[in-house]
Amino acid sequence: MTDADPSRLRPAVTDGHAPAKKVRDPFLDNARGILITLVVVGHTLESFEANSGAVGDSIYTWIYSFHMAAFVAISGFLSRSYRNEPRQVRRLLTAMLVPYLIFQLLHETGKMLLLGHEFHLEFVSTAWTLWFLLALLMWRLVTPVLRALRHPLVFTVAVAVIVPLDQNLDATLSLGRFFEMMPFFTLGLVTTPAMLQRLKTVPHRVWIGAAVLAFALVVSFATREHLSAVRFFLRGNYADGPYETWLAIIVQLVVLTAGMIGTVALLLITPLGETIWTAIGARSLTIYLLHPLALLPIRYLDEPFAWVESWWAPFPLIVCALVLTAVLSRGVVGTLTQWVTDPPIGALLVTSEDSPTRAPRASA
Repeated sequence: MTDADPSRLRPAVTDGHAPAKKVRDPFLDNARGILITLVVVGHTLESFEANSGAVGDSIYTWIYSFHMAAFVAISGFLSRSYRNEPRQVRRLLTAMLVPYLIFQLLHETGKMLLLGHEFHLEFVSTAWTLWFLLALLMWRLVTPVLRALRHPLVFTVAVAVIVPLDQNLDATLSLGRFFEMMPFFTLGLVTTPAMLQRLKTVPHRVWIGAAVLAFALVVSFATREHLSAVRFFLRGNYADGPYETWLAIIVQLVVLTAGMIGTVALLLITPLGETIWTAIGARSLTIYLLHPLALLPIRYLDEPFAWVESWWAPFPLIVCALVLTAVLSRGVVGTLTQWVTDPPIGALLVTSEDSPTRAPRASA
C-alpha cells in the first residue's frame, strides 16, 4: 500500500543516452485506488455503526471478504524484488515503521481528547487500522525466506490454518493477521509479470470479474446470519470463535479461498489505462493513514445517530466515504502531510550502500 514502491515502476523507452525515466503502472494503481476506496467505505460504515442491518451488514461483509486480501496480494507482488538492501530497508522505515509510530501516538491522543481517557503509550497493541503497516513490514522482512521455499503458497496456507490453534494468538503486534493473511501476500509474491499480463488479456475479463463479485454480494446477503464479517478479519484464534475446532479450520480455508477468488475478480474488473482511480491508488498510503483520523470523532460518539438504523443509511454513508477518499487523494493533502505519512529521514536511519562505514564484502 506504500506510495513509493520501486518494484511497481517500469522503465520508459529512452534514446539510450539518458537514464530511463521511471513511470507507474496504471493497472496496479487503479486496483489500489478501488481497494483503498473500499477500505474507507468499510471503515465509514463501521464508524457510524451502519453495518448491523441487513443491507449494511451484507455490504460490509462483502467488502471484507476480499478487499484486504487483494491489498495484501498486490503488496506481495510489489515485494518480489525485496532483498533487505539498504535502500529497501530505508523505505521500510520511512514508509511503514516511522509512520506507524507517529500515527499510534495520534490515535492515542485522539482517544484521550475524545473519550477523556488518560494518555497511554501503546505500540504493541496496534490502533484500529494500523495493523497493516506492521504486518506489511514483517511480510517484507520475511520475503527472502518465502522466496527460498519450494512451495511457499502451500507452506503459508498451512501456517494460516495451524497457527490459530494456539489459544494465545491475538492482535498483539498484528501477529494474528501476520500469520493468517500471509497466504495472500505469498500469492502476490509467486505471481509473475507474465501471469499478471495473461490476466489482463482474459476474454470478457470485466464481465467475469463483475459476475464473481456480484455473486459474492448475493452470498454475503444470504449467509449474513451465519457468517460474520469478523471471520474475514483473520486476526485471532479458533477458541475465540463460535465454531468447533474442526469446523473453524474448514471456515478458515473457505475464508482464504474466498479472499483469493475475490482478489482475482477485483483484478479482472480493474481498468488497464489511466482512470480516476489511478491518482487515488498512487496516494493510497496517505489515504489509508489519514482517513481514520477524520472518522475518529464519529467512531467514539456515545450515542450513534438514530437515522443509521434505517435500511437506506449505508448508501449516503458510501457517498460520504467516496467524497472523503477524493479529498484525501488530492496532491495538496499529500504534500502537506508528507512529513508524517512519509517522513524524509531515511538517511538518518540507514547507511547508504556506498557508505565508507559499511564493511567491505569478503573476497572469494
